[in-house]
Amino acid sequence: MLRICVPFAGAPVPVTSTLCFIMNLITHIHSRLKAFGVDCAVVGNEVHVQGEHRPTKIRLEEGWEDAYKQYKQARSITFDLENLTLVHNNSVEVRLVKLSSGALALDQYALSDLKGNAVTIGGASIIFALAFFDSPDYEVYFKARVLKRLTNLSFRRVPQIMWMPTTATYTAKGRRTPPNLREISVTTIKNCLFKIAVEQHDCFAIWKPSSKRLNTAHLDETSEDHSIPRATYDENVVSFYKVAKASPFPSQSFLAYYHVLEYYFLRVSEDLLHHHLTAMLNDPKFRTGHDSLDKLISTVRGQDARSDETEMLRNVLYRFVQETELIEFIAQLEEKCGEKLYTKKRKVFGEHIEVSLRDGHALSNAATALKHVRNAIVHSSDRYKREECHIPLSDSENTIEEFIPLVRFFAEKVIYGTAS
Repeated sequence: MLRICVPFAGAPVPVTSTLCFIMNLITHIHSRLKAFGVDCAVVGNEVHVQGEHRPTKIRLEEGWEDAYKQYKQARSITFDLENLTLVHNNSVEVRLVKLSSGALALDQYALSDLKGNAVTIGGASIIFALAFFDSPDYEVYFKARVLKRLTNLSFRRVPQIMWMPTTATYTAKGRRTPPNLREISVTTIKNCLFKIAVEQHDCFAIWKPSSKRLNTAHLDETSEDHSIPRATYDENVVSFYKVAKASPFPSQSFLAYYHVLEYYFLRVSEDLLHHHLTAMLNDPKFRTGHDSLDKLISTVRGQDARSDETEMLRNVLYRFVQETELIEFIAQLEEKCGEKLYTKKRKVFGEHIEVSLRDGHALSNAATALKHVRNAIVHSSDRYKREECHIPLSDSENTIEEFIPLVRFFAEKVIYGTAS
C-alpha cells in the first residue's frame, strides 16, 4: 500500500499503488503541457486545458496507469530517439513505415517461434508513447500536430495527445537478456515483415531516420489560406506530384517529382525548334534554294542532336524558372539547414556535384545534379560501383532525400507555369 501522491486535508489516505500512478501520470502530463506554455491544471484524475469558452478535459484510459507504472519501474529501459527504438527489459520495439496495404490487411500481427520468442506488429505500445512523450522531440510534435486542435472538444483521451505510430516489437523468452538482443530483434523483425508481405500482402519496412541536414528545414508548415485556387492545373502532372508527396520512399518521391519535369521535355524542345524555324522562314532573305534548305535541315538535325535528356531538362528549367528565384531558394534552404547541401562540391553516387549560385550557372548546374541523381536511381547497377549505387530502403535513401527539396521546387514551378 502506498499513500496518496498529492496532499489532501487531514491525514493521508491509504490507496492502492494503481491510484498513485494515475496521479503521477496525470501530474506528469500536466507538468509537460505547462512547460509548453499551455494553460492547464490538475483537477482530480484529469488535466483541464483552458479553452476560449470552456476547458478541455484530458482523461486516462484503461491500461495507461499500469503501463506508466511499468515504465517508471522497469529494470532496464532505453529509448533511442534518433532511430525511434525502445529497448525495454527483454523486448525491442522499432517504428515501422507502412509501404502498402492488402485489401484484407489486419490491424495487428502476432508471430512466435518454438522457443517462445514473439514478434507483434501494430500500434505502438503505451510505453513507447510515454518514452516519446518524455523526449525533446515531443514538443515539436505537440506544437505541430496537437496544440491547434487540443481544445476543439470538451474531452480528450490521453492517446489523442500522444504519438503512437505503427511499430514492431520483438520479445525474447525468459528473464535473461541476450547480449545481442537488438541485433537479433532487427533481423527477426525483418524476416517477419517479409513473411507478412508474401503471405498477407501487407508491406512494412523498419523506419530509418531522415537526413540530419533536413531535420529542421524539411518540416513543412501547413498553410492558413483556405481560398479556392484561381488557376486550373494540368491533371497529369498534378498526379505525378501527388504520388511524390504520398510516397514513403525518397527515391520514388524524387522520380515522381522528376516526371513532372520530364513530362514537358518534348513539348519545350519542340517549341524551341518551332521558334527557330519560324524565325528562319519569316526572314525576308529566306529563299527555297539549296543553301537555305540546307540550313533548315541543319537546324532540325541540330535540335535532335542536342535533345539529350540533360539538355531537355535544362530547357524546361529555363522555360519555367527564374534563375534568381532558384538562387534565393537554395540560399534560404541552406541557411535553415546550417549546411551547404548543394553549393559545396561533394561526391554523390560516384560523381562530384555542385550547384553554383552565380547567374548563368545555377540552373545548368541544378539540371546536371538532378539528372545524375535520377540516373543513380534508375540505373543503380549499370555503371556505379556496388558501394555507390542506390539500394531501396538503404542509407542511400537519405542521400536522395537531400535533393527532394530542389526537385520539388522545380516541379511546383512547372505546375504553376503550365496552369491556365
